[in-house]
Amino acid sequence: MAQKDILAQEDLEITAVTAGAAPVQLPGKVVSIFPALAHRNYQFYFAGQAISLVGFWLQAVGIGWLVFQLTHSAFWVGAVAAVGGLPFLFLATFAGVFIDRINKQKLLIITQIFEAIFATILGFLVISNQINLTLVILLAFASGVVGSFDLPARFAFIVEMIGKRDLASAVSLNAGIFNAARFIGPTIAGVIIASFGVGWAFILNGASYLPGIWAVAVILPVLNRKPEVNIHPLQSLKDGWIFILNDRKIRYLTILAAIGTILIAPYQTLMPPIAQKVFSSGAQGLGSLLSAAGAGSLLGAILTSALSRQKNKTPFIIWGLAISSISLILFSLNKNFLIAHILLFFTGFGTIMLASTLNTLVQLLTPDQMRGRIMAVYLTMFVGMMPVGNALAGVVAQRTSSLFAVGLGASLVLIFGIYFYIRGVFANLS
Repeated sequence: MAQKDILAQEDLEITAVTAGAAPVQLPGKVVSIFPALAHRNYQFYFAGQAISLVGFWLQAVGIGWLVFQLTHSAFWVGAVAAVGGLPFLFLATFAGVFIDRINKQKLLIITQIFEAIFATILGFLVISNQINLTLVILLAFASGVVGSFDLPARFAFIVEMIGKRDLASAVSLNAGIFNAARFIGPTIAGVIIASFGVGWAFILNGASYLPGIWAVAVILPVLNRKPEVNIHPLQSLKDGWIFILNDRKIRYLTILAAIGTILIAPYQTLMPPIAQKVFSSGAQGLGSLLSAAGAGSLLGAILTSALSRQKNKTPFIIWGLAISSISLILFSLNKNFLIAHILLFFTGFGTIMLASTLNTLVQLLTPDQMRGRIMAVYLTMFVGMMPVGNALAGVVAQRTSSLFAVGLGASLVLIFGIYFYIRGVFANLS
């Protein structure tokens, strides 16, 4: 069946399911820039995620700050972040098989409940002065286990919410709200940590999951795919890997995601020691720096969403890779606090342009019946490799400096990008 016919069939399914559940009417210009917001389901999801993700960034900033205050070590900041990501590295691909066989909507409700519980426990441990590095590591690991199921299910569920026609817009908007929260969250975190203590950042994160749980609960899935329950789980897992290895486009998209995660993403983890040691800044300065990157990411997400129906998305990959790596290299050579904000803004802009384009293309190229497995493998490289990157960056930072570790990773990304461009890897990725 031709792609046009498939999209037409999906439109009929969506119309049938959402009849009587009209979306909130938005101005035409808003819908033209963000087509996904025309869907009732995505409006609920967007609202719930917007609140939950602010809480996520409260936790992300708080964890780094807490570990650095407990240890005064850039190594341990990276190590704890690595521990939180290790379960994803080893469990996500198996979780993908599980996700393809169950109701993703119910799974997302369960995972968010667990994440809320973990955040609340961490907050009370800090407030009651019962916290130590071991407990932080254990809770980070537990959260990582839950995330191994949550994130692949979340990515796979997007198509079931709105179909494929506006998938690119939805992916860009997801990145947009993530980074809008990244802009707002660290600033709020800095104020909360400085005024009330880091424990309250974790408590508020726990509470922020409630709107997200409600939003997922009221969604009416529009594309219900039949799971392959008659296929052995190990065979399902094997089929997913074979598909990725044999599909040139998805294979290279996954490799690019892994490179960016290992070599660029750790700059966020190393920001607490950079803020304190390089710029002599406290929690509010840390929040300000991370917010600058978040603002750039938000602009990148808006631009990517506005151009979401452009067929050739390869330029977004090339420009995103170039802008993020060059900006981060310049950041590693800079000691001026104001200029650091500008460079992090462009880092965030390029990073989200790259990441959202990679995510969109993988989802568009993935067969519906294998979506959980393919997204799990892709996200293992995209997210699961974060502990590898964080651990390597932490070791390099401990032996040299945090800025050197950031600059080294960005330089390697730029070198890889030039090599791939010369070899023609970017050709026809769309």
